[in-house]
Amino acid sequence: MESNKNISKNSFLPLCVIANYILCAAITYLICLTGGTPSIYANLMVIPIVLIALFTPIWHSVLFAAIGGLCMGPLQCWIVGGDWSDFTWLIRLAVYVILAAVISYISTKTRKREKFYEKMATHDALTGLENFQSLLRMPAPDCAMSLLMVSFLNSDDMEGLFGNEFYQNIIAHISRDLQDLIKPYPNAKLYKGSDLNYAITVHHHSNEESLENLLASLDNLSDVTITIDQVPIYVSYRIGFTVLHAGENVSEGMRNANIALRYTFLKEQQISRYTEAMRDYYKGIMSIASEFPASMAKGNVQASYQTIHDAQTREPVSVEILAKWIREDGTKMTAEEFVPILKKTSCLHDLTMFMTKEALRYAKLPLNENRSFSINFSSSELNEKSVQEFVRTVENSGIEPSRVIVEITGHFNEDPYLIRENLQFLHKHGIRIAIDFFSSGFSSYVVLTDMPIDIIKLSRSITSHSGNERGYSLIKSIIAFAKEMGIKTVAEGIENEEQAQLCCQAGIDYLQGYHFSVPRLLSAVEEDFELRKVTYPKDNAKDTGVDSHPGISVVRKNDPSEEESSDD
Repeated sequence: MESNKNISKNSFLPLCVIANYILCAAITYLICLTGGTPSIYANLMVIPIVLIALFTPIWHSVLFAAIGGLCMGPLQCWIVGGDWSDFTWLIRLAVYVILAAVISYISTKTRKREKFYEKMATHDALTGLENFQSLLRMPAPDCAMSLLMVSFLNSDDMEGLFGNEFYQNIIAHISRDLQDLIKPYPNAKLYKGSDLNYAITVHHHSNEESLENLLASLDNLSDVTITIDQVPIYVSYRIGFTVLHAGENVSEGMRNANIALRYTFLKEQQISRYTEAMRDYYKGIMSIASEFPASMAKGNVQASYQTIHDAQTREPVSVEILAKWIREDGTKMTAEEFVPILKKTSCLHDLTMFMTKEALRYAKLPLNENRSFSINFSSSELNEKSVQEFVRTVENSGIEPSRVIVEITGHFNEDPYLIRENLQFLHKHGIRIAIDFFSSGFSSYVVLTDMPIDIIKLSRSITSHSGNERGYSLIKSIIAFAKEMGIKTVAEGIENEEQAQLCCQAGIDYLQGYHFSVPRLLSAVEEDFELRKVTYPKDNAKDTGVDSHPGISVVRKNDPSEEESSDD
């Protein structure tokens, strides 16, 4: 659309200039017929001068005005036989030139300003690449076109770790690498979205061979380490794409490609191609907000837990309480799938309080004496009302507040002062704070030092790269910072012994992941406990210090809140 507009404009301007020169000649001839410049028709010369000044540079506008002034002066005297000693035509010429110069100057400035704002609206300010708004303006393709949505992982982690200025250097570096990668493909074009999100269009007429070659080239930029200002940065991406046929709407293609991109994150795949089944799936996702309140009332939303283990002894020392939703059609959804949608509704607060009450009820079971519990608390709920209600609920339960760990999730978009005040309020009442640091969106480590944080949890996106030399170095640096600040560390997403060993070598305090346990419903644990009381009477039970019933093997010591750690 933009190119068509430019072509139309470029073809219009020469015609306009030629037409104005013809109009200037016609007016000159008319003046000659009416007896020369004293005629009222002489004022008509202002029309072509203004028109030319609106669309051409100052030098051309002034030149045209001077020609018009000469036509109304010496040329008229020569044709009509006027008085050559009358130099009033010079005044007229000067007026024409000044008028043309002023109008052309204002018009030129206006055009430049319009181009500037148009470029700002359609281009990324940092890289100069056309943005998604420009992509949406693209006309329907005249041939088959693949549309790829590319999203680099851990963009918020990078910004949180390195700060905004260094993060901008990362964006510029990756953008240049992407531009270099697609240069050999003249039918491909790169567009820039927010942060580390990109789109690539690939036109092809008969097949998708060029797309396959491009994807192979892009693979050189995934799961690699780049160095910026002597700092190693691990880079990985996800791609969702769709193929548009000739005449299909680009905005619809972007929606489909984004659905495929989200699907890659959900299934932890690197590349996914859009299918109608994906759209049906996300239509079901969008019904979450409307179904959720009724599901909670019916008991379909349940609490589960996953154990957290001491890094040295591998003994379970705490648990994280997680939400699971069993929908009417039997599908099971984890909190990672439905909580992001609930954040836009009041349902999230209801879920948090429900999970809190479930955890506290479960904490009162004799088998859980002195164990700590980590309860997820969205950063979007860090307001005075929610925090006070949470504290009242904990205090009214009779559970020692020191056993409760609030794990803050999500991005901190609010005022840092208010965040700090609310976290300090929790801390003041004996509740400890854990934070998924690399999902928090903090601008730097400096901000973290002002917050009352007891535990930092390294997300799976970080620990999964512990086998990579650069990834391992990054983990070590984070742990070293935490130890210096007196903060305990938990490595999430541990799926095998190799990851566990590497994190231990790096100095991690606690481990969590499927390598140790999978989330289990609390209701099932309660059933086991009731069965245990019947099968093994209390008088005959041996107190070994370790719970031996299935699924709950938590040692009553060394939880993340205590001062002793794996280094002691």
